[in-house]
Amino acid sequence: MTSEPSSDSKSATNAPPSYTTTSTSALVDSLQHGRFSFLQSRHTRNTVVACIRDIVSAPDFTPSSIIPIVNACVVALSAPKFADLLQTPNIEGHTALYWAIVNERPEAFSALSGFIPKFSSACSSDIRLACMATSNQALFLQLNLGKSNSKDEPLRRSLGCSPDEVQVGSGGALEKNQFIARLRIRKFQKRLLIAEDVGIEFVAVGRIWLFRSFMTRNGKWCITLSLVGPSLPARPVGTVSIKAHIRPPGSEAPPSLVFQYPVCGVPGILVPDGYGLKLKGDNKANYVSMDWLMTDWPMDKETKYVDCDGTLHVKIKMTLD
Repeated sequence: MTSEPSSDSKSATNAPPSYTTTSTSALVDSLQHGRFSFLQSRHTRNTVVACIRDIVSAPDFTPSSIIPIVNACVVALSAPKFADLLQTPNIEGHTALYWAIVNERPEAFSALSGFIPKFSSACSSDIRLACMATSNQALFLQLNLGKSNSKDEPLRRSLGCSPDEVQVGSGGALEKNQFIARLRIRKFQKRLLIAEDVGIEFVAVGRIWLFRSFMTRNGKWCITLSLVGPSLPARPVGTVSIKAHIRPPGSEAPPSLVFQYPVCGVPGILVPDGYGLKLKGDNKANYVSMDWLMTDWPMDKETKYVDCDGTLHVKIKMTLD
């Protein structure tokens, strides 16, 4: 469902009332008792927006009151109109779902998102922003918000491939501005040989990252790690490791493939593609991706770099300098 910002937000006169001027209980009471006529549909819409704003942003809001308020709003507008309203950026330039995530109100997000059969493109982008701002990888993965190769999703289904796994750790025992991401890419070789491009997006330290494996124009297999807009630039230092699995009985575990960044010298500034960062001095210090060439092992059916199920295990450890 695609929706445009309501004209209500363009006029101070028609702006939805705030919890600072009108109590939520009074607004819900008006909705429940039908005190807005069909000729006052704009006022009804504004009242619903005010109620939803309170749910996602009012201080000291009680989670137990979410369901009754949401139900009253749905009755006042109808479920389709309510779903459209929730996907409109009518609260400080963002959707209600964005604020539910940013303000860490999972009960509100669950109650509101349940009325949306499928997120619009604009709404999905807004939710991606919220997940990035809060480093909420769990919700990013749950809602399947990652974007990479558009052909990969139908290919995975055709291969009967279960979803890829991403686990991201940061904070705690890790250093400040450091993260560890563990990726499990299912049926990696088949997907790479068919599509020639396999990638996974994930959220860490307030940015969206993209890990890709693909064939370059000169016929070399390559892996890259990059930032996805609108992520801010970063100066990463760290490693990308691909775990080795197969080993002869009684032998030591085979070493992983380890790719280091920077290879030597001072790390450059990693910027999202199209960011247009302008630095004083030498702009050659800007990079849109960290790139490493691989050997031809993806073509080897007996390669030790996927497990018995064909899954590639990747560990990314980065510290932002």
